[in-house]
Amino acid sequence: MSVLWQQVPDVDAVEAPLDELPAADRPGWLRRWLWAPALVVAVGLYVVRRTITDPSGEVEMWLFLGMLAALMVTAVTSLVRYRDDQRTAAETRAAKAFASGARSVTGTVLVRERTMSGGRLLSGLVSYPTDDGTAEQTWSHMLKGRPDDAADDTDEGAEGTAALPPRDGDPVAVWWAPGTETVVVRYHRDWADAVRRRAQGR
Repeated sequence: MSVLWQQVPDVDAVEAPLDELPAADRPGWLRRWLWAPALVVAVGLYVVRRTITDPSGEVEMWLFLGMLAALMVTAVTSLVRYRDDQRTAAETRAAKAFASGARSVTGTVLVRERTMSGGRLLSGLVSYPTDDGTAEQTWSHMLKGRPDDAADDTDEGAEGTAALPPRDGDPVAVWWAPGTETVVVRYHRDWADAVRRRAQGR
């Protein structure tokens, strides 16, 4: 499951047409291919061990330890490559699904906030209606900046409001597409207040 947050500068931008999802970041060459040289080293050490006749105990130990270390690196980097390929494939499928059938609904968000050295870590649950009922997805999102930034956001203008995190229970705009577990969520506090007023008939 993946929740993509889009903070917007003004109320009108919340329900603006959805742009294409950002392309998946392609991992670097080393991250994708480190398993190959590690495997070559492991095989090479095995061949060396088989070709040496009557090696000393110390040589045999170092060859074994080197081969074991190379195999461990191969296993770890192969798992990293596998997870990267899975993530890239999921993001590619999500981009295609959104391009062909994105749907816009109003959902709600539950928010838990924790202050950290680099900013504020938000986490919680996004709920939104789908064809099969109400879907719920957990999420986390880091707001960078000083933890006391919110105290300085007294301006009622768009910039100050957009810098604030969503409140617990706020309405949010949610885009989803059949066939993917990725959703795009936009929010703005003034937009959320307007949705509440319309829902209450004010």
